[in-house]
Amino acid sequence: MITSAPSEDGWVKWQPIPGTLTMTDYENLEKRFGVTLPPSFIEWHRSFYFLDGDCGIIRLPESNPAQPLKELIVNFDWEIGRELIAEKLYPFGEEGNDAGPLVFDGRTLVPGNEFPIRIYDQEEGNPPEGLSEIIFSSFPKLLECITYFLEQRAHKETAEIIPAFFDIDPTGAGGPGRTYWEAWV
Repeated sequence: MITSAPSEDGWVKWQPIPGTLTMTDYENLEKRFGVTLPPSFIEWHRSFYFLDGDCGIIRLPESNPAQPLKELIVNFDWEIGRELIAEKLYPFGEEGNDAGPLVFDGRTLVPGNEFPIRIYDQEEGNPPEGLSEIIFSSFPKLLECITYFLEQRAHKETAEIIPAFFDIDPTGAGGPGRTYWEAWV
C-alpha cells in the first residue's frame, strides 16, 4: 500500500498489507511439493503481503496479494527445484550475488524443523555437490542478521556491517558460514 506522495525523483513509500494466508495454505503447499518449511519462515511469510523481498545480500520470496504463494511455487516447481527437493533441500530465496537459490537443509532432523540455510550453486554440480557451507543456522537467525543489516545500511558500508553477523549467529554465519560472509567484507 502506498503511504506517501511521490518524491522529486518519483519514489513513493510503501507499507506491507497484513497477510491473510492460513497455515492450511502452507500445509497444502508442503504436501503438493513434498517440502517441509520451518514454522518461523511460514509465520514470517504469511504475516504480510509485500512485493519485494530483496535485502541486497539476499532475496527472500515476495508475497504478492494477487498470488501470495507464486514465488514459492516457482522455486519448488522447476527442474533444479525438484532436484533439490528430492535431496531434502528446500529452495526458498536467492543469494544476493546470483550464485543460486537459498535452501533450507532438511537432510538432518532438527528441533522444530528450523533447518540451517545454505546456498546451492548449480554451476558447481548436481545436488548436493553445489551446496555451500551453512550460512545461517536457522531462519530466525537469518532474520536477525538481515534486520541488523537493513538498520545499519543507512550509515555504514556492507563490509562494516557483516562482521556483526558472526556474533548474532555464532553457529551459522559466525561458524561454518564465516568464510562465505568474509568474502562480502
